[in-house]
Order: sequence, then C-alpha cells, then structure tokens
Amino acid sequence: MLASGSPGDFNLRNEATTGFWRACFPCFCLCTLLLGATVAGAQTNRAEDGPRVILSESERAWVQKHPVVYCAVDPQWPPFSCYDKQGRIVGINVEMVRLLAKRTGLNIQLVRTPNWSETLRKAGTGEIDFVGGIAHTEKRKRIHGLQFTEVFCNFPTAIVTRNDMPFLTSLNELKSKRIAVPRDYATTEELQKRYPDAHFVITTNEEQSMLMVADNQADATVLNLASANYVVRTRGLTNLKISGFSDLVFFLILAVRKDAPELHSILEKGLATMEPREKETIYAGYIVPETLNAINWRVWRRRTIFLAFAGVAALTVVLFWNRSLAREIRQRKTAETALLQARDKLEARAWEMQELNEKLICANKDLESFSASVSHDLKSPLRRLRSFADLLDEDAGSRLDAEPRQYLDAIHYEVRRMTELTEALLALARIGRAELHFAPVNLEELTREIIGNMQVETQGREILWQVHPLPEIQGDRGLLKQVLANLIDNAVKFTREHTPARIEIGVLPESAASEEVVFYVKDNGAGFEMEYAGKLFETFQRLHHQEEYEGSGVGLANVKRIIQKHGGRVWAEGHVNQGATFYFSLPKKKRYG
Repeated sequence: MLASGSPGDFNLRNEATTGFWRACFPCFCLCTLLLGATVAGAQTNRAEDGPRVILSESERAWVQKHPVVYCAVDPQWPPFSCYDKQGRIVGINVEMVRLLAKRTGLNIQLVRTPNWSETLRKAGTGEIDFVGGIAHTEKRKRIHGLQFTEVFCNFPTAIVTRNDMPFLTSLNELKSKRIAVPRDYATTEELQKRYPDAHFVITTNEEQSMLMVADNQADATVLNLASANYVVRTRGLTNLKISGFSDLVFFLILAVRKDAPELHSILEKGLATMEPREKETIYAGYIVPETLNAINWRVWRRRTIFLAFAGVAALTVVLFWNRSLAREIRQRKTAETALLQARDKLEARAWEMQELNEKLICANKDLESFSASVSHDLKSPLRRLRSFADLLDEDAGSRLDAEPRQYLDAIHYEVRRMTELTEALLALARIGRAELHFAPVNLEELTREIIGNMQVETQGREILWQVHPLPEIQGDRGLLKQVLANLIDNAVKFTREHTPARIEIGVLPESAASEEVVFYVKDNGAGFEMEYAGKLFETFQRLHHQEEYEGSGVGLANVKRIIQKHGGRVWAEGHVNQGATFYFSLPKKKRYG
C-alpha cells in the first residue's frame, strides 16, 4: 500500500483526475446533443404523409374482396387508446392505425368495444380483422388464433407503490404483497404464471389498478411506464411512486386474424415505412404533450434545468466511477505486492526443497553403501558358522541327545534366515544403484516363465492359475521379472492353507486418457487387515509371524523400489482369510527416476 503523499499516490491521483476530465467531455457533448434533439423534435410536425406501400397482386386482390377492414383497440387504456370527453377514440394506438391507413390505402374502420376482454373475444371470433395494439403471448396465439406483426413500440415495465412503502428492486419481492392487475393483460398472465401463489386483485384496466393502490386496497401494481406516467399526471395521484423496474419489457404490436395472411403482410409493410421520428412524435403527443407546444422561455427554462440536473447526475456518476477506478488501482497494486512476496517465499521454499532433496539423495546413497557393506561383511562369518554347524552335525549328530540336537537345529535355522536377510539387503542395495536398461518386455511370456519355474515348489498342491492377456511394456526385463517373481511367490506362499488355491494375474481396463497401465496379482489366501496395508512395502515389515510364513520382509520393499524407478506406483488391498490383491502401475511412455 502506498503511503499518503508518496510519488506513487500522486501519480495515481493525477491519473484519476485526468480520467475524470476525459470522461466529462463526452457527457457535455451528450447534453448538447440531447438539447439539440429536443429543439428539433419540438419543431417537427406530425408526418402523416410519407412513402406509400406497394401491394402485391395477391394483396390487391384481398383488398378488393375486403373494402372495409375492421379494427378494435382497448377502450380503457390511456395513453394508448381511450375515449376522450367528446366520446372519440384517441391515443397512441389509434394514431398508429390512422397513419397505417394512409400508408397502405386500407379503409380501416375502428370498432367500438366496451372493454379489453370484449376486444379479445371479437378478435378470436373473427368479428374484427386486427387488433390495433397488443402484446404477444402464447396464450393469445393459441386460444384466439392470432398472428403478430413486428414490434412498433416498447416501454420498460414499472412497479408502482405508495410513497409510504419501501422500494422494491425485483418482482420476487411482490410475492407477499397484494398485486392489482387488469384482467386479460399480458403482464397479468406473465405474473400469474411466475407467481401462482401470490395474492392478485383483478381489475378492469390499469387506471383502476393504480387507483386501488392509491386507496390502499392493494399494495402494488405492475404496468408499462407510459401508462403509469399518464395516470399519475391526469389523476393527480401524488401518493404513488415508482418503486422499481421489472425484467418484463412491454412490446406493442398488431395482431391479425390467422386466416388473413395478406392483411398481415400489408400491415408489416406499412409499419416498415414509419420512421422512428414519426413514432416519437406520436408518443410525445400523448405522453409529454408539452413538447408539441410552441417553444417559449418557460419551456426553455424547464429544459435547461432538466439538462443541468442531468449533467450534474452524469458528473456525479463519472466522479464516483473515477474514485472507484482509483481504489481499484490501489487494490491491484496491493495485490501485486502481495503476489511478489508470495513468489519470493515460494522461491525460497523451492531452494530449501532442493537442498533437502540433495541431502536425501546423499543419505540414500550412504544407506545403500552401508547395506552392501554390512551384507558383504556378514556373509563370510555366516559361511563359517554354517560350515562349523555342518561339521558338528556330521561328527556328533548321531550322539547328541534331544536337547543339544534341538540347539543345533536352531543354529542351522538362524544361519539360513540370516543368509536370506543378507541376500535381501544386497538385492535392495543393488536395485538402488542399478541403471535401468529399457527394452520391450512381454509381461505375459515373463509371467508364464516364472510360473513354469515354480512347478517343483508347487508340486502336490492344487493351484488354479488364471493368467489374462498382458500387454508388452517398455522396461528393464530383469527387474520386472524380479517384481513378478516376488508377487507370484507371495501369492503361492500365502495360499498354502487354502485348497484349491486361486491365483489371478491380469491388467485393469484403461481409458484413452489414462497415462499408465495397472497390473494386479490376486489370490484367495491369508490376506491382511487394510489398516496395516501401508506397512507392506516397508523394509523388514511383516504382517504374519515367521513361524507361519517364512520370508525376509524385504521382497515387497524391492518391488516398490523397482516400480518407482520405472516411474510407477504400488499398492495392495485385502481382507483377513479372504485373500489379497497387489497392484503395480507402469507408465505408457518411458518415465523413470
């Protein structure tokens, strides 16, 4: 973290300040453009004249058969469609339909209906040819058989509540409220679909829904922003507020009878001729009528105040953004410093690990040298001890009593056992020093060769051998033969008390993504307790008494050492008196340590 007043902090403040003024300039330009667009919009008259639609032959034929096209709208939906004080139908949708009639040449007659539900009914029965303002829903398409045009108007959907209620940031917060919504409206259908358990108060139109909220007969309503603005302004509902906006977007389109595709095509063409400026002029005439009045100083003053507030808001946002950016830069610098410190610690730890690894290599070499030296030094005295015991047995064996004879047999046994241990130690030392000589090794042939060499040892026993197809692998043939010999010899030895003995040798199924081949030797012998499985591959560790099963306790340690030199791993599974399975893996690609 940079200290206050440091050069880095000074540069950071300069950077944030520069970014602030750079961001301000586009805001001022935007305000200027908005002001110009407002003036231009105020000076634009409604463009009722414009490009006429060119009809196709089939469309002209349809118009000849239908000299009058009947249309209906929602009669209680200001500012989109409603009756004025003189009883005339007016609104955004009505203006759009009249402009469409001029562009397409259709003789469109507006049919008066008492409410929106009746308009939908007439559309479904074919009493009218199209609806002059509707939202697309699957229900209307399926039940009333309507086909829809492109969107010609859209507004955000607002959540309206009383001023004394908290702000609502999402529709989910309405589930526990009383929601006033008009019957058969698209917004109502969607809300009832999303929240079937919510408390809905059904009204005849959006104005009634807002009045119910204002009179505390409902807690909230959801409607498009244009309708909300209009009702608040005309009804003077000062106790209402917009509490938030929903994810629903209000899209306004035309709906045509399904059996009138030509009419659908004609209306689509008519909508395509309307420019955004023409639509905005129509909207402004009902949503913000003041924009159509002559420009005077009062209007200018209001617009200037509005633009000033908008500019201040934009500057506030930019300032906040720049402060956030400066804070983010400081956080990144702090994180970078912490990352560098962590890297330095990791590098120091790596050096320590390298030193420990070198010490471990030296210790292993010393241990191997010690094992070889001890084994060689022990072999000579053992040979002499065995020779003297043999001579004593030859000269005085027949004259010895039972107890001295037992002592002599014990000497023979311990000499043999010590000889096996020294040979095992020598083998362990040789494996540590040996260099691997890689060549293709057919493990199946090697396995059958080992089993064949054990015929004399297994003579008289009933052993069921099951050797599955084994792959060819890259490795040191002599050392891998020692691995298989040790594991197969173990299986033969520990199945001695089981008839018949079952010994299975195979390879586990492998996936295409696997980088190793896993072999196993399985038997139905004495087994072991799994909690001691980790000791099996340690030197001189035995899980059975020497009197039960002979052995040096070094064989499996040799297996582990050889497999690790090949870049593989070893493990075992078993249960007492239920047999054991020994696994070893070899990499598909040559990799050894």
